[in-house]
Order: sequence, then C-alpha cells, then structure tokens
Amino acid sequence: MAPKIKKSSWGGPRPGAGRPRRDPQAAAFEGAEHSRERSLIVMNTYEPKRELAPRTRMELMQRARWLYNNFGTASYLIEHLAQRAVGTGIVPKARTSDTAWNRQAERAFEDRACGDAWAFDASAQVNFYGAQSLILRQVACDGDFFAQFLSTQAGGTRVRFIGAEAVGSTANSNERAFDGVLLDRFNAPVSYRVITDRASGKFQDVPAADMLHFRHIRRAGYPRGVSWLHNAITNCHDLVEYLAYEKGSAKAGAQIGFVVTSNEAQEIGLGAGKMITGPNGEEISTEALYNGTLIPRLKPGESIQSFKNEHPAGAFEPFIRTIMGEIARGMGLPPEALMIFVGSAGTEFRGLLEVAQNFLERLQQMLIDQFCRPLWKFWIYQEIQAGRLPYPGDDWWRCEFVAPRKITVDNGRDGRLYAQLLDSGYMSWERYCNLHGLDAEAEEDDILSAYIRRKEKCESLGLNLGDVFPAQAEALTQPTQPTP
Repeated sequence: MAPKIKKSSWGGPRPGAGRPRRDPQAAAFEGAEHSRERSLIVMNTYEPKRELAPRTRMELMQRARWLYNNFGTASYLIEHLAQRAVGTGIVPKARTSDTAWNRQAERAFEDRACGDAWAFDASAQVNFYGAQSLILRQVACDGDFFAQFLSTQAGGTRVRFIGAEAVGSTANSNERAFDGVLLDRFNAPVSYRVITDRASGKFQDVPAADMLHFRHIRRAGYPRGVSWLHNAITNCHDLVEYLAYEKGSAKAGAQIGFVVTSNEAQEIGLGAGKMITGPNGEEISTEALYNGTLIPRLKPGESIQSFKNEHPAGAFEPFIRTIMGEIARGMGLPPEALMIFVGSAGTEFRGLLEVAQNFLERLQQMLIDQFCRPLWKFWIYQEIQAGRLPYPGDDWWRCEFVAPRKITVDNGRDGRLYAQLLDSGYMSWERYCNLHGLDAEAEEDDILSAYIRRKEKCESLGLNLGDVFPAQAEALTQPTQPTP
C-alpha cells in the first residue's frame, strides 16, 4: 500500500511531508548537548564537597577494602605503590646553619622516632619509617588517613593514627561541618570530629593544628579524600565475576574425561551410569570404579572420545589484560609500569618507567608535605622545649628529606653516568648519596675508618697499602679536581 500523502504548504503534496524536524546541531560545544545515541550523563551538583557525599565516600571505602582483602590485583596495586614509593623509608636531613647540631638532631630522631614503635606510635605498631608505607596503603584504599600529635609527660612526641572510618559526622552535614570536618569561611579545616563510640554518639573534636590529614587532593573543595580504587572498583568487580565464571566452567569441564557419541541419538538408552563392563562382563556403575583396566561396552553406532574443555577460551588472556590495564590506568599508572605488559621495547619501556617514576615522586612529595615535614617540626620543637636539644637559631626547622633511589632497568648505565658526573664535579658527593638513598656523612665515615683500619693492619704486617688495596689507595691519594 502506498504511503499516505500529506498536504504541505511548501512545494505541494509529497510523501513524508509534515514529519517532525530534528534539532539543528549548531552548538559551540557538542559535548554539552544531549545525544539520542548516548546515555544521559547526570551530575547532581556543581559543588565539590557535595559531590563526595559521606554515604558515597563510605560505600567506596567499604568496596575498596573488600577488594584489597580478597582480590589479588587490587592488593598488588596498593602494596606495589607503597613499596616502590617508600622503599626503606624517606630519611630526614637537618639543614640548619649549625652542622654539628644537624648531626645531633638527626641521631636523636633516629634513636627515638625511628627505633622502637612504642616510642613513636601511641598504639605501638609502627615507627617513623613503617608509618610511611602504612599511610600510603591506608590513603590508597580508604581515601584518607589521620594522625594526631600527642605529648608525653617528659615532653616527647607521640603520634596517634586514626582511620578514615573514625572521622565523620554524628549529625547531618551543614555548610560549615561536613563529613566530620569543621570548615571556616574559606573552607579551611578548623577541627576534626573523631568518633569514639558511634552507637552512643560519643566523639572528640581535635583542633586542626594537632591533626595531620593525609590524602590526595583531587580537586579544590574536597574536605575528605576518595579511595584511589574508585575508578577501578567496577572493573575489579567485573574481573572477579569473570574469573569466577571461567573457573567454574574449567572445573566442570575437568570432571568430564570422555564422552560417548552415537549416530542414533534417539535410540541410545544408556541407562543410569551402567555402560562399563567388569572383568567378568558384568555391568558396574561408574561410582564403584577405583582402579584397574576397564573395557567400555558400547552400543552399535556409538564411539567414545576424549573430552576437550574449551575453557578458558582464546579471548580469555586478552580480556584479562585489557581489564587489568584499565584498573592500572584508573590508579594513575600505565600498565607497563606495573609489569602487567612486558612486551615493550627498551626505549619505550624506559619512557614508561619515567611516567611511573614521576607518579612515585608525587607520592613521595605528598608524604613529605603532609607527614614528614610537619612531624619533624613538631618533634624538634618538643625536644628543644624539653631541653634535650639546644636551640640552634631561627632556622631550627629547616630540613631536607631523602627519598629512595629511582627505579631503573639499567643499573650499569645509570651507575656509570652518575660516576662520571661525580668525577667531573657536576654533582656533589652529598647529592650522589641522596640519589641512592644513602647518608653522605655516614658513607664518608665508613670510607675513612676502613682506610685507617686497613692502613694500620698493613703497617703492622710490613705491607704496602697500595699493593693490597690498590683501588682505595689510589682514590684517596688523587688530588681533588676543581669544580667547574
């Protein structure tokens, strides 16, 4: 049947006249226009602190904790980042104008804060170095972490670590109090509400000056932090389910060793598992089999074949690699940097390691800015006030922090480069040691003490030091080259 012709005042009668016109695509930014071919994107608020509502933050934290506890990829990502960024620990180096005081302060801090956990942590679990990796793991999983400054009766410093779940609101949030953080008119924290008994509504408000808040600040206006797995949670759950399905299929297929086929499918009549004959020709059930040689008794037209399990299928590994790559990118790293993909060429892989190194350096700087430097200032001030350290001057707070050595895939090449820079005077000995996570003064002391000890032993035996240890004798007797 021909389509009905509608009348139109434009051009006379014609098929299709009078149909609704489509909206013209003339927007300056097409991304802001709704497309019928795509799902609608809805953001309920423009305000950052309302974007991360307390319920949303807590739900993300719970799911991230489950993944960290039960999913190896999520656990590996968090542990890998903490181990790579911290290593054996970020070391403080005092930088006041009094070099003798610097050494004294460093040794005092090393003896007290970096020794036994009970002298540093109120819960006696970690020291200064152990706290660094703990902070990164907690922040990556939960979104943020807290530490409260405490003072002992002797005027010493202790730290009370507080989990993200213990800081929150006991009532509805408002403009100034949001998710456990009391804000001033500039959205700066004034105090933090630490919940001591959620069931009875008991809490303690800690001034912001006495609290350290560890988090990655994604965007200005977020009072709290969000789990670093937030981009990866959906992919992680999909991967968990996919692996479970494939595992179930593989296990089910592994229980089938052989299959019987027949051209007379409608007349098979195999019975209830009695298709095997015993040594005397009697029928026995498959449940009674235990060992020995068996002769299957097949019906005419039947054949027995080995069963080939098709799980996991050929697309299994590419799919896994794709999802794991998306999870790594959601954490902020290229998959190659975490050794998920290892097929890149040397030059390309070095570039990827540079990206990973930059990411790790940002984590190290976050630790230095939010934990190491504030703690050092508070600890040194407490020791000066208690009289255990003398007052060195107005620059008592100056300190530099030495991070672990950079990651590399070519230690020989990088080592030769640093050695050339050191020998030519383009790099100081102290900077060289810092790049390798070493204490320059301690290394010098070790070198000199070893030289003196070896020299005394050689003299007592009537030997020449240069004959026994030629490399050390030559290095210590060469004239110092002027710095260009």
